[in-house]
Amino acid sequence: MCGNLYAYTNMGIQRRADKQKFSQLRQSLRKLGDEARRLIKPFFYDRPVIKGSVYELKRKCGKPGCKCVQGQLHSCMVVSTSEKGKTKLRVIPRGYLVEVESKVRRYQELRGARARLVEVHRKMLRLMDEMEEMRRDEPPPSGKKSSLSMRT
Repeated sequence: MCGNLYAYTNMGIQRRADKQKFSQLRQSLRKLGDEARRLIKPFFYDRPVIKGSVYELKRKCGKPGCKCVQGQLHSCMVVSTSEKGKTKLRVIPRGYLVEVESKVRRYQELRGARARLVEVHRKMLRLMDEMEEMRRDEPPPSGKKSSLSMRT
């Protein structure tokens, strides 16, 4: 009986089509794992980021004799951030624009990588579920206990 149980539990996936499908699932899972590793890399860097958006703000100052009254608006570069649900604008001082833009870009790249990583993990879980289902087997039929199992 023990020999039959061993053969029964170690048969694995037998049909050729199922083996090919399982192989394809395994390859897909490996590719997604590689992508997940690439997506995680930027999170190990310690370079600073700024959560927000950079844009040019144009407005009128309100002085009656100013050029902005004729349509030549005053402009400045700002970073828009959200704190406790409220949007705040901060003027970017001269000479800091490139630095602020790169920090904002790094933040947006991290958020994009994080969102993609969530998608990749969902796909990986679906593949793993499908692979598990293909490997799942029924337990052996119950019957009389063998004399071996009664001794232990």
